[in-house]
Amino acid sequence: MKKLIFVLAYALVVVSVFAFTKTTESNKLAILLSNQYAQQMAEASDKMDELDSAVKQTLLFNQSEGSKKAREDIWRLSSDIRRSVASLPLDSAFSTSWMNYLGRIGNYAKEADRLGDPSEYHKVMAQASKNLGAMHDDWRVATAGLIDGQYSMDEWTNRLNASNPNYDWSNMGTSIKQYTEADFPLTASESDAMKKRELRDIDEAKVTKAEAVERFKTLFPQVSNDVVGVEMSKPGSPYPFYHIRFADRESIGYIDITEKGGHVLSYLSERPFGKSSVPFEDLKRTAEEFLKAAGYKDLVYEESRENNTAWHFVFVREEPFYGAKVFSDVIHLKLAKDNGDIIGLNAAEYIQKEKLHRQSIKKMDWKAFFHTDVQVVEDELAYVENERMEQRLAHYLKVTRDEHGHTGTYNVLVDTETGEVIKTERLE
Repeated sequence: MKKLIFVLAYALVVVSVFAFTKTTESNKLAILLSNQYAQQMAEASDKMDELDSAVKQTLLFNQSEGSKKAREDIWRLSSDIRRSVASLPLDSAFSTSWMNYLGRIGNYAKEADRLGDPSEYHKVMAQASKNLGAMHDDWRVATAGLIDGQYSMDEWTNRLNASNPNYDWSNMGTSIKQYTEADFPLTASESDAMKKRELRDIDEAKVTKAEAVERFKTLFPQVSNDVVGVEMSKPGSPYPFYHIRFADRESIGYIDITEKGGHVLSYLSERPFGKSSVPFEDLKRTAEEFLKAAGYKDLVYEESRENNTAWHFVFVREEPFYGAKVFSDVIHLKLAKDNGDIIGLNAAEYIQKEKLHRQSIKKMDWKAFFHTDVQVVEDELAYVENERMEQRLAHYLKVTRDEHGHTGTYNVLVDTETGEVIKTERLE
C-alpha cells in the first residue's frame, strides 16, 4: 500500500512539473508574440503618419512632376502598411477593407501621370487625406490596448473574438469600405477581380466543422493533436471559413479553412527555433512533397528567400495549354531551417483561380526589340495582370546587359499579342 501511495505521489509530482513547464513555455512564447505584434502595430501607426504627410505633399503641386517623389512614397508606404496589417491579429473584415483602401490609394498615386486633368488627382487625394486622418485616429484608439501593454496576447485575442468587443472593428471596416467606394470606385475589370477575391464563384459543397478539423489533422499531423478552439469567421468576412487554433508542445498557431470546398487559406505556427540546419534542397523537396500530398498538383517552383530561421518558398500554378505560369495563382510556404517543419502557408491567391483566355502569340524579334547590348537568357510564357487588371499571356523574359563592368539582370514581361511591355523589374 505504501509503495502504491509513493508511486501515485511521484506520478503527481512529475505531471505537475510537466504541466508547470509547459505552461511557463507557453507564457514565454505568448509574451514574445505580444511584444512582436505591439511593435508591428506601433510601426504601422508611424508609417500612417508618413503616408498622410506624403499625400499632403502631393497636393502642393499642379504638375505631376513636382509630386513625383511624394507619390513614390505613397506607393511604398501603402505597400508597407498593407504587409503589416496582413500579419497582425486583427478583425478579418477590417483587415480586408483596410488593405483594399491602401492598395487603391497606392495604385492611384503610382498611375497619376496617366490623368489628363491634374485637378482630378487633387480632388481625389484631398478627400483621401481627410479620410486617412479619420482612419488613423480610429486605428490609434483600436490598437492602444496591445501597443501600450495593457493587454496580453490572450486578452487581446479574447477581446477581438468577443461577441461584443470593446472596440467596434466591424463598424471601422464598414467605414473604410465606404471611403474606398467613394474615393476610388471600381472599374469593370476591378469589379471582376473583386468577385474573384471574394471567392464568389466557388460552387463546391460545404464542409462541416468536424471535416475541417479532420483536414487539418491530415495535412499537419505533427501539431494537430491539441486543437484549442474552432470558430466560424465573423459576419461580413469576404467568404466563410473555419478558424482553428492549436497549441501542441512548444507550438501555437492557427489554420483557416474555407467552408466551401474545405480549402486551406492560411496556416501559421509559432515556436522557438533550434540551431541545427536542414539543407536547402531537402527543404525544397519537403515542400514539393507536401504540396502533392495536399492535392496541389499543378504547381511549379518559382523562387525562394531566407531569413535566420526559415526558408520562404513560392510555387506558381502552371496553366496546361501553353505551359504558362500564372503569377496571380501562387502558394507561399515557409519551412523551418532547424527541422524542416512547415511553419507557414498562404494559399488564398491559389484558391482564387484566375479565369484565363486563349491568346495569339506574335513572333518577336528580340534582337530588334531590345538594344544591341541586351542578351535574352530565358524565355518562358506566363499569365500576368496588366494595369487594367486583365490577365494577359506574356513572354516572361530574363535579360542581362553590361552596366559599367557589372551584369544587370532584369525580368521583362511582354504581351504575346500586342507586344506591350507589361512590367520590367531589376533583379538583385
